[in-house]
Amino acid sequence: MKKFKEIEYWDLTENPKDDIYKRLIKVLCNNSDKFYFIMRKELKYNQEILAQFEPYTLETYKTKKWAGTETKGPAATVFVMESNEETYKLLVKYANSLYDRVAPKLPEDLTFIKNNFIWFSCTTHEEFAGFSIRSDYYKNLIFGIQGLKLEPLE
Repeated sequence: MKKFKEIEYWDLTENPKDDIYKRLIKVLCNNSDKFYFIMRKELKYNQEILAQFEPYTLETYKTKKWAGTETKGPAATVFVMESNEETYKLLVKYANSLYDRVAPKLPEDLTFIKNNFIWFSCTTHEEFAGFSIRSDYYKNLIFGIQGLKLEPLE
């Protein structure tokens, strides 16, 4: 696996929907150790959906700063989850696109991590998402997702 001298950044230019969304989440879950999403104190979320993730929760903590976001308001709660087949099924069961992941239904700002490196992050409300790529292996993975629209971040 060839490593890059520098990290390459690739932004999504379209909201991945339906099958493209499912393929994206499948690649992310299969190639990550864990992921997280956040819940803000001032927003309401569907507790029945959240409860289904409980068996896969590795940790929770409060913070005002996470991938791509810093809040001046109340701290958000970060839910760190196992990345596996069961969490993949939950992620695609309740959303048909990446930016469907918003309150009041779903937790927000899905972020995937491999070897303590954030390689995919999403800021849902701003409809921004992108990859940080350190090797040809991961670059080939994302370019293998048919229909995913990407552009390099200069």
